[in-house]
Amino acid sequence: MTSGDDAPPPDGNTSSTLDPMDCTAFAQSFASAAQTCGTSLPAGGQAAFEGWCKKGIAAAAMCGGNPAGGLDCFSSPDPQDWVCQLGQPYPACNGDIAAALGALCVVALGNPACATGVKCNYDVDCSSGLSCNSATGQCMSKSAYCVGLPCNYDVDCPSGETCNSAEGACIAK
Repeated sequence: MTSGDDAPPPDGNTSSTLDPMDCTAFAQSFASAAQTCGTSLPAGGQAAFEGWCKKGIAAAAMCGGNPAGGLDCFSSPDPQDWVCQLGQPYPACNGDIAAALGALCVVALGNPACATGVKCNYDVDCSSGLSCNSATGQCMSKSAYCVGLPCNYDVDCPSGETCNSAEGACIAK
């Protein structure tokens, strides 16, 4: 009998806790995937990614998917963790989309462009160029890359992203 989920389990340890040390391995994995895909990270890009991940762990309870499983997946190198699409690395986590979205959610919640820390109820509560994300209750930049960011509606996501209501997360269109 099967559970209906034929995806292989994520690699790495299978603890259910979020460990900030996994953010270091996640950032290294991301940087390596970017290089493999032919994308250059800006100076300090890997360190920024790691910092956003560590900061986002405090708010990970807002995330859909499986943030702990995602960070566990990326904590050990595996070529199946990333796929290259149009020269960009996209997390695959061995086909476990919930784990990949959960890990990206942690990073998005730590990214000040995706979750500024400025509380809001409506767009008018945010500065020019920012919108209110109803799921996080924080202002965000409509031009940021925030895949994984919690959302209730499409307007909770930056331009070029849409809300996957099943996962409660912004995804690329």
